[in-house]
Amino acid sequence: MISNTAFRRIFVIDRVISDVISLVIAFYLAHFIRYTVQEPLFYRPLSEYYDNFAVGLVAWILLFIRSTLYKHKAQLCKFDQFFSILGNGVLATLTIFTYMALVKESEYARLTIIYFGALGVVFISIGRFSIRKIHNKFRRMGYGVKNVLLVGSGKSGDMLENKIKNHPELGYRLVKVIKPEVVNENGQVSTEKINKLFDETFSFVEKNRVDDIIYIHSRGYKEDIMKLLYLCEDKKIVLTIVPNLFEIMTKQLDFTDIGNIPLIKLKEKPLKKWQEFFKRIIDLALAIPGVIVLLPFMVLVWVLIKIDSQGPGLFSQERIGKGGKPFIMYKFRSMQVYAASLPPTRTQANDPRMTMIGKYLRKYSIDELPQLFNVIKGDMTLVGPRPETALYVDQYTSWQRRRLETKPGVTGLAQVNGVRGNIDSVDERVMYDVEYIENQSITLDAKILFATLLVFPFQTKAE
Repeated sequence: MISNTAFRRIFVIDRVISDVISLVIAFYLAHFIRYTVQEPLFYRPLSEYYDNFAVGLVAWILLFIRSTLYKHKAQLCKFDQFFSILGNGVLATLTIFTYMALVKESEYARLTIIYFGALGVVFISIGRFSIRKIHNKFRRMGYGVKNVLLVGSGKSGDMLENKIKNHPELGYRLVKVIKPEVVNENGQVSTEKINKLFDETFSFVEKNRVDDIIYIHSRGYKEDIMKLLYLCEDKKIVLTIVPNLFEIMTKQLDFTDIGNIPLIKLKEKPLKKWQEFFKRIIDLALAIPGVIVLLPFMVLVWVLIKIDSQGPGLFSQERIGKGGKPFIMYKFRSMQVYAASLPPTRTQANDPRMTMIGKYLRKYSIDELPQLFNVIKGDMTLVGPRPETALYVDQYTSWQRRRLETKPGVTGLAQVNGVRGNIDSVDERVMYDVEYIENQSITLDAKILFATLLVFPFQTKAE
């Protein structure tokens, strides 16, 4: 069986080979389009562009290395890799232009280089997507996986356990889960239970092959953690300590010091006033033309809903917005009229309350289009956490209430990462929402909007 280290090396080699092949195809196709399809007055043979291609190839690879595109890394948005490829593609194209301006004495065809850059982005993205699919398939078959021991409890531990079990393509095999209960009935940490927890961990590591230990840290038992660290060093095991983010209000970290003593200061970084104003301008600039362009289609949807089942075409419901302020949110009705009288519940796949046309409205997120009017009114924004009803907001823990620090959105970070309204994914969805709030920016909003346009036709939705 291939080891995880060997698998990662193969993955890197495959990506380099794929990138080179993609650029070669892009180079030949760019020349073909420019001089065969378009038929300009002056023809330049392919050989005149060999040096430009060589410069471009080196530039692409070096830029990708600089951007760590040949390493495994966590990404806030799963489309971050595409945006990184796009940005580096622009820089590589500019590098070729700079080379041509300095070296070439005669006029040169800029369009061929532009085509090369654009096609390079497309083919590299397709190649990397294909390789990712192939490698994920091998991972699901058990190749190149790490044996992971998960130690910890709480919602962070439950979510990690479910994520590893349900996504073998991540490259982890969960060999054991140790879920300690280290608190007595009076709420005090039990030294005896802590010792039992670590004794069980040490015993399992001694008898079994473990590559990684993921430890959910929620209590401060420093000496035992140091023992675990020494054990991992001795056994060449990777130790990852995860703070229990579901039990604290996560903030952005500011690193400082007092008298050379390192300190970590927790602080909030909301959008600045000018950024909020600019975001509002973008909302209006996109939502108003969007309503004008989509109005005939929305009228057609309204008519189809009326034909399909009795009741109004639009569904309105009170949701909770920024700062806990309630507002009326609009959607196309996708359920039977009687569903409004039932207790609120999360929508599930194949929900019997859905109408026939409602299933398609939900699947392709068409039912959300009327929320453009909420955006224009100012109750919602294009990008942000999805709004909830008061029933669910009243059950929020302190850290979950951070979702109310910004306006709710039509789409968000959770949605483009495939975490929808299923009840089993609520904690994971809230975590993505908090991540968005801590990292929100105009650039991140643009990425999420672009990703939404790419993924929404292919995702089954239940929210």
